[in-house]
Amino acid sequence: MLIQKYYAQQSAITDPRDNAHLFDGLPRDLPGLVKVVQGLLIYIEWAKSYNIRVPEERRQELYLRSVPQMLERILALDPSQLSVPRPPERRKVSICRDFAVLLVSMLRHQGIPARLRIGFAGYFAAKRPRYWDHRITEYWNESLNRWVLVDAMVDDLHRKALNLKIDPLEITKDSPFFLAGDVWKRCRAGRADPEDFGDSPDDRGMPPIRYALLHDFDALNKVELVGFDAWHSLINKAEDEVTEGEKELLDEIAELTDHVDSRFDDLQALYRTTPYSQAVRNRLHSMQML
Repeated sequence: MLIQKYYAQQSAITDPRDNAHLFDGLPRDLPGLVKVVQGLLIYIEWAKSYNIRVPEERRQELYLRSVPQMLERILALDPSQLSVPRPPERRKVSICRDFAVLLVSMLRHQGIPARLRIGFAGYFAAKRPRYWDHRITEYWNESLNRWVLVDAMVDDLHRKALNLKIDPLEITKDSPFFLAGDVWKRCRAGRADPEDFGDSPDDRGMPPIRYALLHDFDALNKVELVGFDAWHSLINKAEDEVTEGEKELLDEIAELTDHVDSRFDDLQALYRTTPYSQAVRNRLHSMQML
C-alpha cells in the first residue's frame, strides 16, 4: 500500500496547484476522464486528421512541462470548463506525454494511484521503426487489484483509422506495447533487434532505447519529463561512448523499472544516488520546478 500511496500523491510536475479546483466535478470513471483529456489536447502529428494546420508559433506549446503550465494554456485557448470538449483548433498542441501526464494528474487528484510510463508502441502501423517511443499512463485499478496501462492519446477517430484491435483503455501483455526496461533487456540479450525500436526512422537502436529507459526511471520517481529533456550525457551520448560501467547501471535500471513494485525501495535508492538523476533534479531545481 505504500507504493499506491506514493503514486496517489501529486509530483511537482503533475500538481495543478492553484488550478486544482478545475479538476473538481470531472468524471470519476476512467473512460470519462480520458474523454476529457482528449477534448483538451491534440496530438501534433495527427492535426491533419482533424483538417487543421498548426501555426509555427503554436509549436511552443509542446515544451510546456508542468500541469499548471498546460492548464494555463488550455484556458487561454478556451476558458470553458475542462469537461467541455474543445474544437480541434482550440486544443493545446501536444505530444503523447502530455495526454499521459494530464491523465495522471487528474487521477491523482481523485486519490487514484497513477504514474507515467515510457515504452515502445507497435500499433501505429509504422514500418521503420516497427515500435515507436511512446508515453502512456499506468493506474491502479482497485477492482482488478493491479496496475493497468492506458493510452489516452488514441481516440475513436484514430482507433478506426488505424484499425486497432487493442483497447486503449487497457493495454494488456498481448498488446504490441513494451515498456522501456523490457525492451532494453531483450535487446541486450539478443532476443530483439534494436533497430525495430526508435523515435523516428532516423533515430533507431540502442540510443533511443536508452533514452526511453532513463525517462521511465525518472517517471517512476515522479519526475515526469518532456521527451525533449536531455540533461546528462548518459541519455544522449553516442552508443560507442557508453562505458561498460554505464551499461551495467542501465541493466540495473532496466531490472528495477521492470519490477517496480517488488523493487520499489531499490528503485528510489538508486535514483537518489546516480549522477544522471542528480543532474536532472538539479536542472529542475534551477527552473524552480522541484
